[in-house]
Amino acid sequence: MKKKIIRFVVTLATFIVFAITCIFIYNQICLPVIPSKRAVIALDFCKKHNLNTDYCVFVDFSKHPGKRRYVIYNLNTREIEYSSVCANGLNKNEFANVEGSHLSSLGKYKVTSIITKMKIGEEGIIIEGLESTNSNARDRELLIHSHSSIYNNPGTYPFNFFRKNLSWGCFVIDKETFEKTKEISKPMLLWAYN
Repeated sequence: MKKKIIRFVVTLATFIVFAITCIFIYNQICLPVIPSKRAVIALDFCKKHNLNTDYCVFVDFSKHPGKRRYVIYNLNTREIEYSSVCANGLNKNEFANVEGSHLSSLGKYKVTSIITKMKIGEEGIIIEGLESTNSNARDRELLIHSHSSIYNNPGTYPFNFFRKNLSWGCFVIDKETFEKTKEISKPMLLWAYN
């Protein structure tokens, strides 16, 4: 009996170590990559439009919302400073620039000021669409904001499918990523692509 208990405990401990190792490896594999060409285009755009030339945000909507796809990028060192999961509009594969669509919009945005009174009761960062694909962002009240049900743990993918429908077009991220985004001086570029 004692040997069976010991064998069970060893098996259980081995399984736990294996599961933790798999989650760690998965998180490392899921780290986003920003092509250098996109970074160069972003820096040139920031210079031409008088935006922050030290940092920008990239959002890769081609990735599942449970993976790290919101990236705070250092334009000087060409390195990812921070990455996070990010919810998108009601349909992952559709994008629109229409009021009431509840879909995300692609393109370049100017990240401007922080507002404290939002419908959901949390802080948000105002974004202005700079292209025809997102020119109604201000009218649609699209923001960068956090939500309590978003947490920066891509290791839980594919179990957190609910994340993809948490937004009506806003960039919804976890609280820690939101605070890091707030710290960067504005105006700043946010570039959402698919």
